[in-house]
Amino acid sequence: MDEYTDRAYVSRYGAADFGLHVMREGAPGDADAGVTAVLLHEQPEDDVQVFSREAEHPATGEYAVRLASRDTATPGPYVLVWLYEVGGISEEWRVWLEVGKAAPAYDALDDSMKLLIETTWNRFSDLFDFETEGPHLQTYIQSNFGRNRLAQLLRIAVGRLNTMAQPFQTYTIDGDGGASFPVKWAPLLETALYTECLRHLIRSYVEQPDLRSGSAAARLDRRDYMDRWETVLGAEEPVLQKQLDVFKISHMGLGNARVLVSGGAFGRWGPTRLPLSYAARARTITRMY
Repeated sequence: MDEYTDRAYVSRYGAADFGLHVMREGAPGDADAGVTAVLLHEQPEDDVQVFSREAEHPATGEYAVRLASRDTATPGPYVLVWLYEVGGISEEWRVWLEVGKAAPAYDALDDSMKLLIETTWNRFSDLFDFETEGPHLQTYIQSNFGRNRLAQLLRIAVGRLNTMAQPFQTYTIDGDGGASFPVKWAPLLETALYTECLRHLIRSYVEQPDLRSGSAAARLDRRDYMDRWETVLGAEEPVLQKQLDVFKISHMGLGNARVLVSGGAFGRWGPTRLPLSYAARARTITRMY
C-alpha cells in the first residue's frame, strides 16, 4: 500500500466520476475490447476488492466509471485499476483515491468550486507535523479540519470579498440569492479562502493549555503554532489586498466613459438664457440682420 502518494479525494458516501482516455498512434482510439474498472480498498496486507465492472464507453477512446455511495461507505485509501488491451498488448492504469470523512458542504459545491478547494488544500499538503498531509490540527478527535471545513470557510471568504471594500457586491458560491462568484476570478477567491483557513488555524490554537510539570521528560509544545500561523497570514494579506484592488476596480465601471452634454442651438446660453430650450437640439449658427 502506497500511503504517501497524492490521491484524488472523495468524501464518505459521496459519488464521483472517473474517466480514462485510450490513445492509438497519438489519437483517441478504442481499446481492443471492453475496459474493466476495478476498485480496491488498500489494506496493510491484502487489498479488498470493492467492485469489478465494465466501464461505460461514451465516445471514441473515452471510458468512464461512477463510484456510488455504497462504494465509498468506508473511509480509507483506495486504488482504481483500469484493465484493457491495445493492439493485443495488456495495459493497466491506476488512480489512487482517498475516501475521507462525510463532507456535505463540499459535496454540494459544483466542480469549479471543488477544484478551488483542492488547490487551496494543496497549500497545506506538505506541512511537517502530520503523518500524511495537512495541518497537525487534524490529529485531534474533536477537530474536523478538512475539505468540508474549507467548503464552509469558502462561503465566509466570498462574503468578505463582497463587503470589505467598495463597490458592495452580492456574489455567492452557489448562485443562491445572487450571482455565482465568477470563475475567471478564481485566483482571488483561492487567496481569500487560504487566508480564511489561516485565520481559522489561529483561532483553533488559542486554547492550547500550558502544561507545567516538574518532570524532565521532553514533550512537543504546540502553543506557539498560533504565532507561527499569524506570521504566515501577515505575509499573505498584502497579496490578497492587491488582488482585491484589481477585482473591485474592474467592477466600478471606470472604463465606460459617460459625458453629460449641455448646449443646443445657443451653446451654453440654452439652459440659462433661453427657458424651455432643448439641450439635445443640433447646434446651428444664427445671424442677425
